[in-house]
Amino acid sequence: MERIAGFRKKLADGKMVKGFFLNLADPAVSEMAGYAGYDYEWIDAEHGPLGRAEILRHVMAAQGTGCCAFVRVPGASITPMKAILDMGPDGIIFPFINSAEDARRAVAACSYPDSVYHGVRGQGPIRAIRYGLIDEGEYLKTAYEQVFKVMQIETLEGYNNLDAIMQVQGVDCIFIGGADLSRSIAGNSSGHSFAEVRADICKRVRAAGLTLGAAIGASPEDARASKESGIQFIVFGQDARILSGGLKANLEVFKDY
Repeated sequence: MERIAGFRKKLADGKMVKGFFLNLADPAVSEMAGYAGYDYEWIDAEHGPLGRAEILRHVMAAQGTGCCAFVRVPGASITPMKAILDMGPDGIIFPFINSAEDARRAVAACSYPDSVYHGVRGQGPIRAIRYGLIDEGEYLKTAYEQVFKVMQIETLEGYNNLDAIMQVQGVDCIFIGGADLSRSIAGNSSGHSFAEVRADICKRVRAAGLTLGAAIGASPEDARASKESGIQFIVFGQDARILSGGLKANLEVFKDY
């Protein structure tokens, strides 16, 4: 709880929180990223080939360094969510939130039926209560507050429903899924450009008082532009690409030998 409290305070103070994409199975990658100083790690269970045991090891490795562990789940369905929440992650990232109903389903998946959110989460925390060393009753009172909930806007439909999505109680962050959103805009004769849509999302999310997030390039220029847009929840760099790029550069030194 101290991790996510510090995370939220950093956002409240107007600072950026910096994340790193994880797709490789080895939890040593999470540990390295945590020791490197990232605020959180984006454990990708949507596109990455990660099973439950691998997600758990990533969560443990990240948190062991004091870094927050966020898991991007395949969707807002409760079925894969139960075990992941009981692992005790600090945040959940929901892809393709296209409507207020999608957002409500995501919120409900993170909360218990007797909470103010009337959730659907089943009771069975394991690691989340330190294997029984934390009182389960006390955990149940605050469990929902401990999970930072990120909604990705990745389609024109999601953009058109943005105001309704932001009004759903329990949403912490709106994240611009730029790659898929730009393709969705290009595939529709809406008359919008991605740049216009992105700027409008930034303006409206800031006005609503929610945290604004986006994936950015790893350059000072990208950081400055994001800050000017009000983006605080950023993610940049991906383990496989950094490793492959490093391997290629390492080999390039000897290309003439």
